[in-house]
Amino acid sequence: MGKFLTYPTENRDGKMLSFIVGIICLIPATLGMLAGTLGWLPHDPMQFIAEGNAGPSSSLLLGADALGRDLFSRLGAAAAYFTPPGALAMGVALVVGGILGVAESLGGRIWGAVTAWLLEVLDSLPKFVLVLLVASIARSNLIWIMTAVGVTFAPQIAGAIRSSVERLRAAAFIEAERCLGVSMARIVFVHILWGHARRVILAQLMSLMAYALLVETSLSYLGGELGVQEPKPSWGNMIALARDGVFTGHLFPALAPAIMISITLVGFTLVGQGILRVVEERS
Repeated sequence: MGKFLTYPTENRDGKMLSFIVGIICLIPATLGMLAGTLGWLPHDPMQFIAEGNAGPSSSLLLGADALGRDLFSRLGAAAAYFTPPGALAMGVALVVGGILGVAESLGGRIWGAVTAWLLEVLDSLPKFVLVLLVASIARSNLIWIMTAVGVTFAPQIAGAIRSSVERLRAAAFIEAERCLGVSMARIVFVHILWGHARRVILAQLMSLMAYALLVETSLSYLGGELGVQEPKPSWGNMIALARDGVFTGHLFPALAPAIMISITLVGFTLVGQGILRVVEERS
């Protein structure tokens, strides 16, 4: 009986712990993004300042890459270069998914059916294949690539919005708002989406950021005018540059960006899951 009574508390503690671990995992990328954006990096990430694959020293905290550039500075600059395209993917997914989700829920029989069909078609397309097709056309233009990422992720945002609108549209407080003459647009965007669905949408956006990071680093690793191009740093092209050095004993230039990718992906995933668990507990 005692175990039964303490289990919910232990379960909540475990969920909170995973959420905190997720936040901690995002700290290195966040600090790197801030340092790269504000110009607080110790060296120019594109400047050759040492011998190739030089080890750590007082001036090179993590050593140098194969071309003699500061590895620490390039890790931070890579986070800064990814942030605007990642934010663009979030914005596109939020706008497109928001419009389609609201249209499907409140657009009436005809518009609802058309929007539902469009979302079904969009969701059935292989996401990475579509993004790779756009990347093959746009080459290294991350604006178009991340726009495609946002569009392919829009059905997830639309689904979260649709479920929230359909669940709350008949609620008592919504009926009260209607009786007071509040416009449907204000009810949907302020009281439903912002007031009750923002955590679900934020959780989906965390998943989108993880997916966008995976796409960007994968394309940058593949090279061939895909993704971020040298000399601009990306965790993906840093691994590509350092892969030959792995076989000659220079493991860390490849290991460092791989660790950054891994912990950042884990961070986005755990934070998103933590937000969803909070929503489930309150629903």
